[in-house]
Amino acid sequence: MLGSAMLDVAVGMVFVYLLLSLICSAFNELLETKLKNRAADLEKGIKGLLGENTGLVERLYNHGLIFSLYRGTYTEASQKKTLPSYIPSSDFAKAVTGILVSDNTPFSLASVQTSISAIANPQVKSALTTLFNEANGDFQKFQTGLESWFNSAMDRVSGWYKRRAHVIIFSLAFLIAVAMNVNSISLAQDLWTNQAAREALVGAAQGYYDKHSASSQPNSPTTPSSLDQGLSADIEALKNTYLPIGWTHPLFNRLKGAPLLWLGALLGWFLTACAASLGAPFWFDLLGKIIVVRSSIKPGEKSAPAASKS
Repeated sequence: MLGSAMLDVAVGMVFVYLLLSLICSAFNELLETKLKNRAADLEKGIKGLLGENTGLVERLYNHGLIFSLYRGTYTEASQKKTLPSYIPSSDFAKAVTGILVSDNTPFSLASVQTSISAIANPQVKSALTTLFNEANGDFQKFQTGLESWFNSAMDRVSGWYKRRAHVIIFSLAFLIAVAMNVNSISLAQDLWTNQAAREALVGAAQGYYDKHSASSQPNSPTTPSSLDQGLSADIEALKNTYLPIGWTHPLFNRLKGAPLLWLGALLGWFLTACAASLGAPFWFDLLGKIIVVRSSIKPGEKSAPAASKS
């Protein structure tokens, strides 16, 4: 019975963290869409590859393969952050090769080498020279090298986004935890002592998991409308859990003039924010594992040993 109660508390806590993670992730996606940071990150990454004062960045974005991905001139799109947020590595490689060949010069690896030698930026020049030498006269190998070079830079760009998203999600989670008083410490205590609330939350978690387990994890909406819908659904799901969260006058009065209680509340909110920042996929996977363990234990608890016949 004790083990079952602990599993039920774990299911409830994980389900709350899952919903908070989804809410914070949706808010983060809305911010990224509004601020258009991905396009700016990509441009910054390309500037790191081709140099800011070489003219190569503008020529790349003005190349026919890239120009079709956004509207207006490069300067206008750069200022408005309406440049593309994604460029295929193959298009990047083809565009760079096209830039390295003069319009009036027949294509050849020799013309590419001449253009590379004329680049003033020593870092860009050395990188392209290395790729050219490694190709050893094989044009396809040179293209592949450009693609790998671009993909490596995009890994760094992805790292920028993940670090920024982690900070934003943690900050949002902490604000939501304070605003809704989602205190991990008091929540665990309440679930442990309140069987009715615990069972209701476990039922909600089971229903949520059954609904979304077909796709292995909750779908992450990408369009603004689907983000709004997903955010509304997650907030509604959190409200319907009937958790002992939120602010009341008795609770606020109890915290007044009690520094230790405030310190405990801050710790609980901090733990909630840390948990939510781990991400919805993590909590969804963990929820599934706990539910499987719980379902294997429950039947055994219900079946009592048969009475011995005299």
